[in-house]
Amino acid sequence: MGIDVVDVVSKSFRTLFGNQTVLIYAAIGGIISALLSAVFLSQFSALSLTTGGITAAMIQSVLSLIGAALVALILVILIDVFIRGSVISAANLGKAADMGKAAGQAMNRYLPFLFTLIVVAIAVGIGYVLLIIPGIYLTVKLSLAPVEAVVGRKGVVDSLSASWHATDGNFWSIFLAILLMLVVVLVISGILGIALRIVGLAPAANFVSTFVGYAFTVMIVLIYQQIGVPAKKMGRRAK
Repeated sequence: MGIDVVDVVSKSFRTLFGNQTVLIYAAIGGIISALLSAVFLSQFSALSLTTGGITAAMIQSVLSLIGAALVALILVILIDVFIRGSVISAANLGKAADMGKAAGQAMNRYLPFLFTLIVVAIAVGIGYVLLIIPGIYLTVKLSLAPVEAVVGRKGVVDSLSASWHATDGNFWSIFLAILLMLVVVLVISGILGIALRIVGLAPAANFVSTFVGYAFTVMIVLIYQQIGVPAKKMGRRAK
């Protein structure tokens, strides 16, 4: 089955707002991002208001803040993996989704999902560093791997392989869907983010960008569903 690019992008936002479980988990992710932003903005503001030049105490405060920021970043990433896994599970379950089912599947598949995300991020990152084209190619070819890790219950290698084969024949439509979603997310986040920052609500801007970003995760699930289960496609090839 082919992919209707505009339809899959619009349906992603309908699912984000229409699926209660997806909405709640996406909102939780946004709230965490907003709270973290508020805390560190207040800390940096306090440092910037310090007068009297650079002192040993100020340097110590900056180093402590950097250390705390790194620890917080790691914790947020680990929490985001759980939330993103729950969003994937809820989007795949559709109307049958609830908080418990989504969280259960996300926890059950946490480590395979985490390591799949890490491998995909490294591979795609190297592709973009070397040349832009390889990075784009790997972004599309490995785009379904995280969904395979959660929904398809596969390990890291099998998830990557399944995504690679599943995207055959759908490369350009997936690429266009990713590109369109990226533009839509950037426009929404940019417009609302600027407006919120103008009125002094920077944490709310972070909430919006994080929340809207989950539409991308939902879209990958919908694409996964539309092009069929990769395992079946690979099975037909093997026969």
